[in-house]
Amino acid sequence: MTLSKPRNRTLTTDAGYVSIVLPAHNEESTIEAAVTAARAGLSELSVDGEVIVSASGCTDKTAKFAEDAGAKVVVAPKGKGEAILSGVKSARGEIVCLMDADLDYYGETPLVALLVEPLIQGIADATISNLYWRPMYPDQWLNGFFAPLAGLLLPEILPKVGSTPWSGQRAARRSLWPDTLPSGFTSDLAITLHWNQHATQLRPVLTDDWFNPIRPKPELLQQDFRLLVDHAVSRGRISAAATPELESWFQHINALINSYDEAHPDPMGYERNLFETAHRELQRRVLRDFRE
Repeated sequence: MTLSKPRNRTLTTDAGYVSIVLPAHNEESTIEAAVTAARAGLSELSVDGEVIVSASGCTDKTAKFAEDAGAKVVVAPKGKGEAILSGVKSARGEIVCLMDADLDYYGETPLVALLVEPLIQGIADATISNLYWRPMYPDQWLNGFFAPLAGLLLPEILPKVGSTPWSGQRAARRSLWPDTLPSGFTSDLAITLHWNQHATQLRPVLTDDWFNPIRPKPELLQQDFRLLVDHAVSRGRISAAATPELESWFQHINALINSYDEAHPDPMGYERNLFETAHRELQRRVLRDFRE
């Protein structure tokens, strides 16, 4: 059997207007650099566009510094989800790119350009940054939680989202941005789940080194767990009756994650062991519910 090359792409090319949205809560120390980096991305792409700072419950000079740097400012209620929704609602572009206001990206090509270019070329309608991850620090969210659990409940999502699906650096066609989001940081995962269900071509984009401040979010993993499980139940991927076993698994793995020693001599070895333990325990505790 001979396969013929399709005459047309699934997606169309489009170099139209691009909106870059930066949710920001009290980011006066970094917002000017973030706006400048976003504008550099538009220049790299040679497209018309705008930079929007969604000032979320700010009590400092974030809004003023953003305007001084050339951004449009919208005022949003406190909460990352609220900031994203307000920013996207005010955006004029057919393509909307989301960037953290405190991210310091070290790659030569602006991150905005890397994320938006596949949409312009028509090879994706949504992208998530696959950020370089430093070997000295294990990604516990990915290996202890997301890869094992999503691999069981939503296996099709894993090749679409790369190794940093929690990243706030992403872009999509305007029609793919959800109308509602959780108010907090679990909004990033909510967007990922929405795109997994609705995007034609959700693709990870390989990107370079980066830095942003580590801000403890002890409640976030539990919130992400609940969001992912509820989503899987709503899609019929697992019975609601199985959720107690999933909760038991999560509490076990969360305790392992919380016991991590930052002086561990082999972070990558720890990361591999964490994944293997999480995967094995999930199979042991939950798989029987799929067989029943």
